[in-house]
Amino acid sequence: MSQKESLTASLRPIKKMKFLTALATEQGVSHKSTDTPCQDSVLVKKEDDYLFLGLADGAGSAKHSDIGSSRILKFLSVHMRIAFDYYKNEEDSNEDLLKAIHMALDNSANYHKVKIEDLSSTLLFIAIQNDDYIVTHIGDGVIGTLDKDDELSVFSEPENGEFANQTYFITSNDSNRVRIYRGDISDFNGLVLMSDGVEDSLYEYKTRTLASITRTMIKWLDTGSEEEISSALKDNLKRVFSKKSQDDLSIAILRIHKDDIEFLEEKKEKENHENN
Repeated sequence: MSQKESLTASLRPIKKMKFLTALATEQGVSHKSTDTPCQDSVLVKKEDDYLFLGLADGAGSAKHSDIGSSRILKFLSVHMRIAFDYYKNEEDSNEDLLKAIHMALDNSANYHKVKIEDLSSTLLFIAIQNDDYIVTHIGDGVIGTLDKDDELSVFSEPENGEFANQTYFITSNDSNRVRIYRGDISDFNGLVLMSDGVEDSLYEYKTRTLASITRTMIKWLDTGSEEEISSALKDNLKRVFSKKSQDDLSIAILRIHKDDIEFLEEKKEKENHENN
């Protein structure tokens, strides 16, 4: 085999991933009637090799949970970027993450002159750096995924208290309530985060499965722009999902597109030899 043929044979395809996101919130029917602001928050942050997608459902019993849910997502979008390697490699980091969350909430509570409990919310997020992901879940709501074959499954279930309408919040001191998952993002083609308000429509409690329409919603990003799908999600929350739940509604979707490409260094070397 010639050197040129050897170089050609050594070229190996790799997966180049493109992350598409859509997200939306909608003020609940019960909050509209009392002129209470939507207490759910969603956030996406994208950089060259980093993505953060998060959802926080403010506790209805907390006076300023709309502030708390927004603040914690902004904080974590930066914190996870800085400390990603630590949380990726340290399996027993639940308590450290909870301490970081509480420090951010404490600062926010002092700034707004409120109690930290007034900022309570649930938390669902995924942070991706290069090919690695970290998923964290506190409280209710559901995280679903599409695998490499676009098969839909529940990745993380809602965690409720003694009663169905009870859950756990980021203000809890119990680090066992912090569920952290790690892995290779190439194992998935998509992911969805949903609050308990959306959970009421898309999650089947008896079978602990997600409705098939969830797959369809994730794949909307195959044919529409992020802005268009975010708008479509909000419209559906308002017109369809609000009929099933009086609660605030929030959803965040990630669609992963993968394309085969060659290693750039080997491709360049191949081209150089071909030109000689």
